[in-house]
Amino acid sequence: MKQPSNARARQHGFTLIAALMILIVITIIGLAMMRSVGLQGRMAGNFREKGRAFEAAQATVDYAEWWLSQPGNGSQTPINCTSAQTTLQLCSNALTNPTNMQSWTGSGNSSYAYALPIGNNTFNHSPQLYIQYLGLNSTNNGALYQITALGYGGNANAIVVLQSTYTLYSGVKNLGK
Repeated sequence: MKQPSNARARQHGFTLIAALMILIVITIIGLAMMRSVGLQGRMAGNFREKGRAFEAAQATVDYAEWWLSQPGNGSQTPINCTSAQTTLQLCSNALTNPTNMQSWTGSGNSSYAYALPIGNNTFNHSPQLYIQYLGLNSTNNGALYQITALGYGGNANAIVVLQSTYTLYSGVKNLGK
């Protein structure tokens, strides 16, 4: 009976080791791809929630502009907003720091915003609105308002603050026609 040569026995061992090394490399690549997919999923989710928060804040600004244009709302006497607003009011004082959530809740600050009674089931919090009367514009034919809106996404980390300056014109202007 013929004995196998040492060279042939070494070749079978090398093939096994090479196959195991390739399997380890493929496993590492697969794990890295799975981690990357998870990270991309979280980034996409965060982007979606930030977009939802922006749209909620923008809709709140649009609502405030509509509210100001309704008869009687824009001509209210502004009040010093020092307590929580249960109805939408014109305020004479400004939020001290709209990007600081404490100025919205009133904790450590005397300013409060009006929480719109919408979105409780789809957003983390209802959008909030604060309208400050700034006075008349430079031509004295319109009132200036600063609208500050706070919108939330589906979680507490997705928050957008938008500010808009809105002019409500009064009277009739001749356009030359």
